[in-house]
Amino acid sequence: MHQPNVHEVRDNLAEYLAAAERGEEVLICRRNQPVARLVAVHGPRSRIARPLGGAPDAGTAWDDAFSEPLPAALLAAPAGDGVTVDPLLPP
Repeated sequence: MHQPNVHEVRDNLAEYLAAAERGEEVLICRRNQPVARLVAVHGPRSRIARPLGGAPDAGTAWDDAFSEPLPAALLAAPAGDGVTVDPLLPP
């Protein structure tokens, strides 16, 4: 277990974060007295490659309207023309 003082952690933070990610515990001290413990939020990261296309919606067909251009009124709205368009409503 690492037991660095605050100034050492401040100067080498990336090193101690990497140690915590590897599953090591870092006990941060002030004047050699423990004040905090740095540990990873989750266990060490797995280096196993995930399969492509494993998302829950993988293979979902897109609606043909997805690739169509946006309506002119909607394109004009961000330009500050005073046009208010609700993108959820049909034109």
